[in-house]
Formats: sequence, C-alpha cells, structure tokens
Amino acid sequence: AIKHQSEMAEKIELFGNFDDLKYVAAVDTAYGKNAEVVYAAAVVFAFPEIVEIERSFRYNRVTFPYQPDLFYYREGPTMLEALARLETQPDVIIVHGHGIAHPRRCGIAGQVGVAMGKPTIGCARRLLAGTHRAVSDLKGSQQAIVIKGKEVGYAYRSKERVKPIFISPGHLCNLEQARDIVVRCLRGYRVPEPLRLAHLYANKFRRRTEAKMTRTDSNTPPQLGSPQAMR
Repeated sequence: AIKHQSEMAEKIELFGNFDDLKYVAAVDTAYGKNAEVVYAAAVVFAFPEIVEIERSFRYNRVTFPYQPDLFYYREGPTMLEALARLETQPDVIIVHGHGIAHPRRCGIAGQVGVAMGKPTIGCARRLLAGTHRAVSDLKGSQQAIVIKGKEVGYAYRSKERVKPIFISPGHLCNLEQARDIVVRCLRGYRVPEPLRLAHLYANKFRRRTEAKMTRTDSNTPPQLGSPQAMR
C-alpha cells in the first residue's frame, strides 16, 4: 500500500482552472457495527449557491486495517464507487481527509483525485502531519500547515471558538484554490456544507441499511460491492 501510495503521489498535480466552477461534490463515510462495513455518501451541489443536486450511496466490507496515513485503502474504493454512481459530474470533489498535508504528500483526497482524474480537496477535522502556528479564535483566521519547510495546506478557523479545520489540495488544485473553495462552501458550521451533509447522509444510509438487515433477521454483513441507493 505504501509503495502504491508513493507511486500515486508522483502523479499529483497542484494546479487547476476553476473559472467556470458549477458543481461541487463531497464524499464521506460511516462505519457499521464493529467497523466491519464502510458506508459512503457522495453528494453534488450547485456552486456557489450550495443547492443539492444529487446524492448516491455505496457500502462494502472493510478489508484493510485501520491506519491513519493509509485511509484510501480502507475507505477509498467505496468512495470511488459512490462517486461513480453520480450522474452529474462535479468540477471539484471535497473529500473528508487530507490531500498533500500528509507524511507522503498523498492522502485520501489526493488518491481519489488521481484515481478519478478529477480536482480534489482534502478537508479534515484533525491534523495528520506537519505543524502550524496558533490560529486566532476569530472566524476566518488561518495559519499555514508546514512539512519540512514547505506549505502544504491551511489550519482555518471556520467558526469562532471552535477548533479549526485542516484544508489541503488533493489533485489538480493549489493551496489557495483549495482554501477559497472550502471557505465559499461554509454555511455557519465548522465544516463546509457539502461535506457536512455527506457525513450526515452516510450515517443515515448506515442506519437504514442496518435496520433493514435487522428486520430480515440477517446477522451477515453485506456482500462486497452490494449495490444500495437512497434518493
């Protein structure tokens, strides 16, 4: 996995053109009982209005152990399947996780971007790698995340007296573009609205799917790649 991740890191490009940005997607996951199943929700929004256009879902068995710097191999395949089910093609995808603010400069956001050939942005609630100066408590305050002397993202205070979020470009996007798009998607919560709703939908999808399995008296986790959709 590390070797493959390093190979994908070499394919990451940090530039992009968002002059005609119309659709923003977000993707997030939730785990089932005992973390045996991962559920993914992908949602597309009109930009800059942040009006929901479409959502899709997918679940799979978990086949890779928990390791924070290798989340792509645990959650990425299910994220990609959920994104592939969307009929509306997004111009950029916000992924719950990190982009280049990662020990090998290739977090799950970068890997999803390379795999799809799409611009991606990583947005996380916790810092995985690097350091930053203290971020002021004022909304809109930010500090650069630095790894080995190089800026790789931003710690951004999206809401006063609430912990900052950590933004970094994934693929086909630079630092300023990643930050600006995420900031324009904020709607009064800590995380950008597309990612907030993707998180809520993933958990709702998990609860409905588990309830359905309970009603059918099935204690067997869903088969790998079993299709599920909720619209």
